[in-house]
Amino acid sequence: MSINYSTPHAADIPVTDMDDPEDDIIFHEHHRKHNSFELDHDNFLTGLDYENSYSNNLNEGGGFITKFKRLFTNNHSRGRGNDYEMIQRSESSVETPDRDYDNDDEEDDDYEHQYEEDQPPPIDLRDRRLRLLENQVKNRTIIGGVTILLIAIVILVLYLTKSNLAIGGKAQSSNYQKKTFSNSTHDFYPTTILISLDGFHPHYINPQDTPTLHNMMINDYGAPYMTPSFPSSTFPNHWTLVTGLYPSEHGIVGNTFWDPKLKKQFINTDPKKGGLDPDFWRGGEPIWKTAKLQGLKSAVHMWPGSEVPHIGPDKDYDKFVEGELLSAKVDRLMEWLDREIEDRPELILTYVPTVDQYGHLYGISGDNLTQSLTYVDNFVDLVKGELHNRNLDDIVNLIIVSDHGMAPTSKDRVLYLDDLIDLAKIEHIDGWPLFGLRPKGNSEETYNELVQNFSKLDPEVTKNYQLYKVEDIPKRLQFGGSLEDHRYNYRLAPIWLFPNVGYAITTHQKMKDDGYEYKPKGVHGYDNSHLLMRAIFLADGPYFKEKFHSKKVQPFANTEVYNIICDTLNLVSSPNNGTMNINIIASKELPSDWSDELSFPDLPFEVEHIVRNNATYDQLWRKGNKGKPEDVSKNPNPSESIKSKESSLTSFESQSIPKPSDFEVTVTSDTHTVITTTTATATTTLHEGFGGFIGDIIEEIEDSVDSIGDAIHHFIEDNFNN
Repeated sequence: MSINYSTPHAADIPVTDMDDPEDDIIFHEHHRKHNSFELDHDNFLTGLDYENSYSNNLNEGGGFITKFKRLFTNNHSRGRGNDYEMIQRSESSVETPDRDYDNDDEEDDDYEHQYEEDQPPPIDLRDRRLRLLENQVKNRTIIGGVTILLIAIVILVLYLTKSNLAIGGKAQSSNYQKKTFSNSTHDFYPTTILISLDGFHPHYINPQDTPTLHNMMINDYGAPYMTPSFPSSTFPNHWTLVTGLYPSEHGIVGNTFWDPKLKKQFINTDPKKGGLDPDFWRGGEPIWKTAKLQGLKSAVHMWPGSEVPHIGPDKDYDKFVEGELLSAKVDRLMEWLDREIEDRPELILTYVPTVDQYGHLYGISGDNLTQSLTYVDNFVDLVKGELHNRNLDDIVNLIIVSDHGMAPTSKDRVLYLDDLIDLAKIEHIDGWPLFGLRPKGNSEETYNELVQNFSKLDPEVTKNYQLYKVEDIPKRLQFGGSLEDHRYNYRLAPIWLFPNVGYAITTHQKMKDDGYEYKPKGVHGYDNSHLLMRAIFLADGPYFKEKFHSKKVQPFANTEVYNIICDTLNLVSSPNNGTMNINIIASKELPSDWSDELSFPDLPFEVEHIVRNNATYDQLWRKGNKGKPEDVSKNPNPSESIKSKESSLTSFESQSIPKPSDFEVTVTSDTHTVITTTTATATTTLHEGFGGFIGDIIEEIEDSVDSIGDAIHHFIEDNFNN
């Protein structure tokens, strides 16, 4: 169920007609000649015009807003006020002052001559237009500035109110009356460590390759598996883990996508194209901000989104460093834990990309992937060992999750996009391995063309792909539907092509470039309910000993992780798509006879995999399995292997993930060749004429107001969220 965000209210804003200023001239000249102040109902909007002298005279000496406005404008009363006539005065009917008609003719001539000399020179119509429009722009800027100031005051009050409510409510015990625990040498506040093992599937755990995780799955707390959010990709799900929101609600709707409002491309791996642009990341409240608002300190190591300016933590965050040794990650976590209590973070997050990187490069089988599992298992073993050495087993809560699983690919399971549509007709391609298509022309026509071409292909191929309009995407995915169904549905392309798990979409040129082998060998992002996309949730610590009485609970969605973390630290959750009440999750104990009817890998084709029929998951919960798993001995020296370069993939060729720019097409004409790319380039519209020039000025003012708003937002965050 999506969050019910309120719809925008209609704004009661005075309307100014800027199409033809001469309309206003005629209207006011008519009223001036007839000395009438009676409201013309046929032109009532003119009376709302900011530059209307009639409305100004009507409210002469009026209310506070009128007087306040006059302080910043030149509309003070001077004799007959602000004359709104844009005609030459010599052409208007001028009434001379009263005088004595009995005077002689000479005096009369002198008087008329003097009166004519006193008249101002004729006004040029174009100059008058420019001055009026200049005043209009100036007044709009002033009013916009005052509006922004009022908004800033309201935002400040709301932020301060939120902080006070948090301190006065449940979070008070976290902020001012925190419990302290001693490890016999130092005092500690309740602390939670969240570790994300990117791309780690529950079936990867087995006694031979991952003894530490094997023992945790048997003896510690958690669930058989956790369901990721759709799409089951890294950035959308890592933002879900720390906000509790579906990707369609927090806005990171894919690893790559186009935002039609921002007119910007988001590519997660490119800092210059959205990866570090805060405009993309404003949906939801990340857990470190929740903690900060309620007086807790956080430290974040390489978590997606944590290094985005004004979105990530103010301090104690580490930028992503490709190839960082796993041993260095352990050292970093312990460095934070070893601080004095006044400066020690109570919430620590870290991200481990190793298994995901190996999975993309080698798929879900092979010695290399198996070795990557051992590296990560040794990392977890070392973290647990360091906590134990510090006597923190009953103080620190340790949560281990993953964002998704992994599926195998093959050159024999591909669909060529350029067999369905001329890529020159597509302006943007979103997502991967799902393909969202934004046509240059009419979406309905493009969709119909795709349907026709789709029906012409081999049914044995097309049966593994689904073509959707965005509004027809299955509701269970919480992705798409009507525009108002989810907050960020507007970031979703109008047409989508979904492959089944293990299938892929590419182009003939891309396959040629890759030597007619589909890369990468392992892929995720598919239907989040499929067995191969499942994630892990394992935990240990005092919180779980208190809450999870049977140790294991039934599988749940990863939108619950944010709420669980909040509850471990006694924080009040921000609104999200989870249950909000962690007792509901804890109460769904896993029955002792629970079994999974699905068998890994649950695919219609044969594939090699690493499980080798000894997965801990299958020993515990596979239907018909009579074996009982037992504890196994762990690596006696886990630190040695994770100091090697192989543990960080630095000694291997890295595997790049497809992005929009990989699908370029060449359009050849009679005179020249044009390279068309699905990645958008900025376009500039040249406004012609005087009205267009003023329109450009207004747009610049609006951009400036937006910048002021952002600056105020950042100022409040930086100074009033402590």
